[in-house]
Amino acid sequence: MPSHHTGDESPPTAAGPVIDYESLRNHDDVPFHERTNVVDEELVEQVTALADLAGAGITNPDGDLLFRRLTDTCAWKIPVATVAPEEDFAAAITTHIRETIGFTVTLDAIEGVWDIRLRTEDGTKTASRGFVIFSASPVSGSYDLEAATPEGDPVEDAGWFDDLPAEADEIPGTERFLD
Repeated sequence: MPSHHTGDESPPTAAGPVIDYESLRNHDDVPFHERTNVVDEELVEQVTALADLAGAGITNPDGDLLFRRLTDTCAWKIPVATVAPEEDFAAAITTHIRETIGFTVTLDAIEGVWDIRLRTEDGTKTASRGFVIFSASPVSGSYDLEAATPEGDPVEDAGWFDDLPAEADEIPGTERFLD
C-alpha cells in the first residue's frame, strides 16, 4: 500500500502548499502561536496595510543561522518574503531565497505559525499578521554564500551567525533556530 496521501486528505507539509495559515491551527505537528497586543490606532492602521510573511531558518553544518539584509537600510533577519492573499507561503519563501540569496532550498518542516493580532484599547479597530516559519536546507548541500548565484536582485548582505546579529529584526520564530 502506498505511503503517500493525495487530494484533500493530505495535511499541509513543509513542501506546501500553504495558502491560508489559519488552516494549520489544528495540526498537531505544527506549533500555532497567537498573541494579541493592545496598541494605538495608528499602529493598527500600519499593520493592516502589511502582508503576511513566510520565513525560513537555514542552519549550516556548524549550527550557524543564515541572516540577510535585503537593502542597505534593512536590519539583519532570517530570510522572509511577503505573501499576498491566496499565495502559497512555501512557494513565496523558496522563490525569495533562490532569487535573492542563490540557494535552491528544500523546506524541511513547518517550525511554527505566529498569528499576531493588534487591537485598539476600545476594540473598535483590529489588525492581524501571520508568519509561517519553515526550516530549510540547500538542495545542493552547499552552504557557501560566495558560490551562490541569485536569480534576481540579490540581497545587500548575507551571513552565517551563531547568535542574533547586532541590530537584528527578530522575526517571530527566529529563536527556534538559535541555541
